Amino acid sequence: MKTIDFENHFYDQNFIDFLSQKQEPPFYNPENKVLSWTGTVNMPQDVLLPQLLEVAEERSRLMKEQGIDVTVLSSSPGLEQIEVEESIEICRKTNDTLGNIIKRYPNQYLGSAVLPVKNPEIACEELERCVKEYGFVSWHTHSNYGETAPDDKIYRPIFKKAAELGVYVYLHPQLPTGNRTDGYGFTVAGPGLGFTLDTITTITRMIVSGLFDELPNLKVVLGHLGEGIPFLLERMDNRIKFLPNPLIKCKEDISYYFKHNILVTTSGNMCEYAFACAKGVLGIDNILFGSDYPYESLPDMMNFLSDLPLTDVEREKLFYKNAVEKLGIHI
Repeated sequence: MKTIDFENHFYDQNFIDFLSQKQEPPFYNPENKVLSWTGTVNMPQDVLLPQLLEVAEERSRLMKEQGIDVTVLSSSPGLEQIEVEESIEICRKTNDTLGNIIKRYPNQYLGSAVLPVKNPEIACEELERCVKEYGFVSWHTHSNYGETAPDDKIYRPIFKKAAELGVYVYLHPQLPTGNRTDGYGFTVAGPGLGFTLDTITTITRMIVSGLFDELPNLKVVLGHLGEGIPFLLERMDNRIKFLPNPLIKCKEDISYYFKHNILVTTSGNMCEYAFACAKGVLGIDNILFGSDYPYESLPDMMNFLSDLPLTDVEREKLFYKNAVEKLGIHI
């Protein structure tokens, strides 16, 4: 039995230093150790930031202690939102930092690139560099980039490049734009509600825009057991058939793409009923292991998964065989 963790976050010190010099969101205040995402949504970083910045000995020890053989490391949010020239430089530095970590721990870490998406041409060049120079296995992106989002047509070339290179795209949540989820802090605006709302919207728009028909070999991975979509999937299929619209370009039911192009991970969702729903709707063949460390307790996640009523064959699929068969990742 091997174990591959598909959602494991870090920050490069270069990005935190950059945020510490800014006065407008996103910025980091090193005195009170708070990361301000918007004028009203702030996230304390006194515990999390040291864990996000530590990507070597301590994290390596923890992974081994919890029985995780390989971890896909990816940068936490923010680099895609900043001004494009700064984003180009900091994304490159972050990817170089990650590439050097992989060289130090060649059997333990894999890389997921962060890209300066607001310049799609340079983003494509950076993704190709990361894959060819460092062997990165994916592009880690977020559900919006501020005023734009991955489903916008301008970002099609980056998805095309990912499909061409044979790497998957990990679509991670970001705080939604607008202020509907503001007023109750990061908890509600982020993981308590806003993350799910924004990611559901983005992946649905990606599907109905015809992205996966245009790029049938493209693979996208969602966290949190599919961001609630397994519960909604039958109704989504049903309503699109019942209320056809010429603006909807996808050739198949939405559920089709969750069997052919989209996989989900366990990250950040430790509810046995949610897992049962995802497994029942999507099948165990389309679920991967993700810890969401350090935003979630790694021991808690491993204990949760160990208690699930799965067969040995199902556990093998969850922890590594789906990665091999669906994403071509070999360890």
